[in-house]
Amino acid sequence: EYFANEYFKYVDWADPNLEHMAWVYEGFKAYVKTLTSIGLQLEQNIAIIESQLNKIQPDSRTYQLALSGALASLQAANHPNYVYFADKYVEMYQEIDPISAQNVKQQADHRRRFMTGGEAPDFTSETPEGEALTLSDLRGKVVLIDFWASWCGPCRKENPNVVRMYEKYKEQGFDILGVSLDRQKDRWLKAIEADGLGWHHVSDLKGWQNEVAQQYGVTSIPHTVLLDAEGKIIARNLRGARLESKLAEIFGE
Repeated sequence: EYFANEYFKYVDWADPNLEHMAWVYEGFKAYVKTLTSIGLQLEQNIAIIESQLNKIQPDSRTYQLALSGALASLQAANHPNYVYFADKYVEMYQEIDPISAQNVKQQADHRRRFMTGGEAPDFTSETPEGEALTLSDLRGKVVLIDFWASWCGPCRKENPNVVRMYEKYKEQGFDILGVSLDRQKDRWLKAIEADGLGWHHVSDLKGWQNEVAQQYGVTSIPHTVLLDAEGKIIARNLRGARLESKLAEIFGE
C-alpha cells in the first residue's frame, strides 16, 4: 500500500509538459510491473492502477501515455487484467487514435479467447488415419487438449499419469485430444502405441510450426488446455497432481 500511494507522490499530473515526456509511459510501465510482481488479487490490482490513472485528466495526452505504459507491463506479464485495461483504451481512443486502438483491440481479442471461461478456438487437423478431426466434434465431453511430441521427454514421462486418468474418467465423459508437434509420422505413431495412448490424435507434422500450437500460443511442451462440455476453457497447463485434482473435482472420486 505504501508503494502504491507513494510512487507518484511528487508528480504534478496537471503539468502540461508531461504530455510530451516519455517518462510518463516508462514510469507507469515500471509502476505496474512492480504491482503485478507482488501477486495482488485481480480486483485489487485494477483498483490501484485506476486510482493512479484517476489523478490524471482523462482527455490529456498524459493519460494516454500512462495507460499505454500500464498496458505494456500487463501484456509483458501475460496478466489477466490486460484485457480490462485494453478495453478501456479502445473505448477512449478508438476515434481519436484509431490505429493504436485497433492494435490494442486485436491483442485483447486474442488474449480473451484463451482466458478461463472463454470459448476455446475451434480447429481441424489430421488424424493418423489421414482423416479430418475438428475440436468441436467432441462437444458434450470434458476434453483435455494435450500438446506433446514423441521426442519430448517430459511429455513421455507424464503419459502414464494421463493414461491412468483417462481410464478412470472416460466412461464419465472425459476425452483427450493429443496434438503432436512431431515431424516424422512413424515416430509419432510408435510413441502412441508404445505409451498406450488410446484417445484421439492429430498432427500436421510441422514440428514447432504446428498450426494448432501456434493458434493456442504454445511455446513449450507438455502443455494442456482443459475444456468443459461446452468447449469453454477451464484451465491451462494442468499436469500431474493438479490435473488429477481438477478432474476429481469435476467428476467426483
